[in-house]
Amino acid sequence: MATIDFEGTQVPFEDGDTIASALYRHGVRTFNRSLKYHRRRGLYCGTGDCPNCMVSVDGEPGARSCVTEARDGQVVERGTGWPSPDRDLIGITDKLHWAMPVGFYYKAFVKPRFAWETAERIIRRATGIGRLPLDATPAVKRARSAHTDVLVIGAGPAGLEAARAAAAAGADVIVAEEREVGWTFPPGRELDALRRLADQVRALPNVELREGHTAIGVYEGPTVPLVAEDALVEVEAGRVIVATGAVEAHGVFPGNDLPGVWLGRGAALMAARHGLGIGDRIVVAAETEEGLMHAATLRAAGSQVILLAPTALAERALAGVQVLRDARVLEATGSKHVTGVIVETPEGRKRIVCHALVLSLGWAPRDALLRMGEDLPVEGVGDVVAPVGDPPLGDGGYVCLCEDVGVHELEIAWAEGWTSSEILKRYTTATMGPCQGALCGLHLAAFAAARTDQVAVKGRRTTARPPVRGPRLEDLAGGVHEVIERRTSLHDRHVALGARMDRSGAWMRPGTYGDVAEEIRAVRERVGTMDVGTLGKFLVAGRDAQTLLDRVFPTRLHDLAPGRARYLIALDEGGYVMDDGLICALRDGRYYVTSTSGGADRMEAGLRNWADRWDLHVHLVNQTAELGAINVAGPGARELLGRLSDDDLSRAAIPYPGHAEIMVAGVACRAIAVGFVGELSYELHHPRSRGPELWDALLGAGADLGVAPHGLDALDVLRLEKGHFFLAQDTLPDDHPAKLGLGWAVDMDKPWFVGKASLERMAEIPLERRLVGLRFDGEPQRGMPLEAAGQIVGRVTSCARSEALGAAIGLGWLRARNGGWPTTLRAGATTATVVDRPFYDPEGVRLRG
Repeated sequence: MATIDFEGTQVPFEDGDTIASALYRHGVRTFNRSLKYHRRRGLYCGTGDCPNCMVSVDGEPGARSCVTEARDGQVVERGTGWPSPDRDLIGITDKLHWAMPVGFYYKAFVKPRFAWETAERIIRRATGIGRLPLDATPAVKRARSAHTDVLVIGAGPAGLEAARAAAAAGADVIVAEEREVGWTFPPGRELDALRRLADQVRALPNVELREGHTAIGVYEGPTVPLVAEDALVEVEAGRVIVATGAVEAHGVFPGNDLPGVWLGRGAALMAARHGLGIGDRIVVAAETEEGLMHAATLRAAGSQVILLAPTALAERALAGVQVLRDARVLEATGSKHVTGVIVETPEGRKRIVCHALVLSLGWAPRDALLRMGEDLPVEGVGDVVAPVGDPPLGDGGYVCLCEDVGVHELEIAWAEGWTSSEILKRYTTATMGPCQGALCGLHLAAFAAARTDQVAVKGRRTTARPPVRGPRLEDLAGGVHEVIERRTSLHDRHVALGARMDRSGAWMRPGTYGDVAEEIRAVRERVGTMDVGTLGKFLVAGRDAQTLLDRVFPTRLHDLAPGRARYLIALDEGGYVMDDGLICALRDGRYYVTSTSGGADRMEAGLRNWADRWDLHVHLVNQTAELGAINVAGPGARELLGRLSDDDLSRAAIPYPGHAEIMVAGVACRAIAVGFVGELSYELHHPRSRGPELWDALLGAGADLGVAPHGLDALDVLRLEKGHFFLAQDTLPDDHPAKLGLGWAVDMDKPWFVGKASLERMAEIPLERRLVGLRFDGEPQRGMPLEAAGQIVGRVTSCARSEALGAAIGLGWLRARNGGWPTTLRAGATTATVVDRPFYDPEGVRLRG
């Protein structure tokens, strides 16, 4: 017989078993321990909607055992409790509620601060649902896109009927179902009818039924990601129909989280599908028609059933079922498992001895996906949009099973002033666990609604955010191996020259052609070429072109004459540096702007956004894909271009920094005098289609000059010798110009530009961190901490051995210490000295050649 390995014991299972049913048959009743108080938790919903059955399967934590198929050889462990979930010494915390009141993590360990480090380690070990398998081999996931007229989420009766109706109207339809059709239905006529309907829908030529595809969110578009076993499918739909149904309402009363308390569907599935009774004597609390069906199913499984039901339902109870009319549950009693139920009847309170309590008290729509689709073409059908009453909320018990938040905790939080469902959520963490409020969201809203008259607050649900089901990180990373790569027109030329092609963002770029040191020497001593066609390139025209650029960038523009260029930085409204590049003034009030390779899309979006907000007359053309660019740099750069061009290449014709339109080897180019590598340099911006022709001409004409192409590895050293930073490598998201030493690039005399107000405020605050140049007496490593007097005061962001300088140099972040800036630092085993930048040719004589 097939078995699973359960904590060292071989547990047999039967065909159709889930891990939960196999373990339950084996006698397991405590499936895990709760997050905060380590209370025992047993099977509850049976449909994957609660956290109670989570176990680790084959080393992967967080598997919902009630919906995970049992397979031969699986290794199953419970990830909570010490030394075991059955005998959990950490369960003593259930007696220490006074020491861990609601929101205690906001209040405790504030003083002394050192106590938090110890407490954090203890809390991390005591909580969670298991340990991540750090040595696991990652699965290869595919990413696919699908387009359809209608996406139906959920293949229950309502979803299948909606799909059939949409298909009849001529629409292409995709139906996504989390597992197999009918997986929440016990065997019987309803399940048979649903499967027949599913077969009819499958037979329709314009419908695709995808089982085992879990919708985890609804995004603009609308776009819905579906997680499957082997792929992540991103569906773009014209319309989305949410038919995710409802889960039976979670009952809240003292003892409601004891093992042996079940929702009706979970109990019925265990009995009817797996042939397992959940107890000899069972109390069924039924407020719905389905509750009567559950009572009949459990009675047929051989259990004695005591039914609590309103009179209208009680009259239709199955013969042989003991009925208590108009009775309701007040409390479940027991220590390790339910042993009794206290109920209130018209005759008074009564205790019923039992082995299980089954709840069918109403409905909680699985409407998170629907609520994510507000203001999108998203609609709901079936139980997901059925009106529901207030959920059962007693004067005790646990509202949020995931986070151990009880009624008492909510009352304390409310008394402390957290008086809306949204801030109650944040303060108590209710609805923030694995179930994402599927069971407790309505209760939290009802709790707030009962205590306020504010219309804006009363009964409001908390914001629905993806994911509604917790995916694995490898699911979300699906398809990274299929990312579309961007190539310049010179890609094949680089490969033919033996370049090692590296990914730089979305672009494939040469890292090196084989000898980085020789590539650097070519630029410093002879002439080198580099493909820089990945740079962002924009033409800005229109009568308000200067107005737009003058307002967006802090760069001085009023005196930028045609033919001249200027370094620019782009700031956000907080004054932080987002990008940098060049701005070239053209004739007729037009401008040519460049940005970093990775910043082109952001630059375009920013310029368009501001032009629209200010209602400016501007034409913006993104020429990044239209134009290529080759940088020709080194002492022999002018001589090489002179062999291929009859145009004037002198500094009088192309000043630094400046630009001019010239012909090179018959190719029309905009030559921009730049200085990123610290040598005489010309960036030749040209039509992309002419790139290979221009590249071949440059290498051919410069053979006797020792011309050599170079890649990113050489550029890293060349730019470092000039003290230039790489965005995102040497910078942080909250870097403003003063931190980077770029105050000279900001014209604070301008009346306004994006970020100016923020820069003015920050100028009044002493600078506490800045980017500095470093010279090392050894060989440092990038990322290494910088220490002064035994304290970490920064880190190395870039470093390299410079042949031109005969020393190791770098850039690094440095924090002020005791009101001053350390000048001698330790970087591991090496000494780092803070020095001025640039390291190479500080006067800039060579690049002005």
